[in-house]
Amino acid sequence: SEGDENKGKGRFTCEKNGTIYDGEFQLDKMHGHGTMTWPDGNKYVGEYKNGKRDGNGTYTAANGDRYVGEYTNDKKHGQGTDTNANGTIKHSGEWVNDKPKK
Repeated sequence: SEGDENKGKGRFTCEKNGTIYDGEFQLDKMHGHGTMTWPDGNKYVGEYKNGKRDGNGTYTAANGDRYVGEYTNDKKHGQGTDTNANGTIKHSGEWVNDKPKK
């Protein structure tokens, strides 16, 4: 179909900050499912839209802390669970603009 030449899968390494993205692209932006790995050991696996985390994903910090849930416009937004490395839940429920909804 028309426009498929602007879609694909690949790997991108940012020389500026050392992040590595493996996944789907559309119009030269991260779009679809992908994995972002930072040099400090942090990692995100999930959905991207127009170059930003958007949809369902899992962010795991180098120290083992983990967030599993929804993202909108590169921020935790929607339903999600933030857990310490030892398995203790810090917040489970709604997130708004990267912060737990009180």
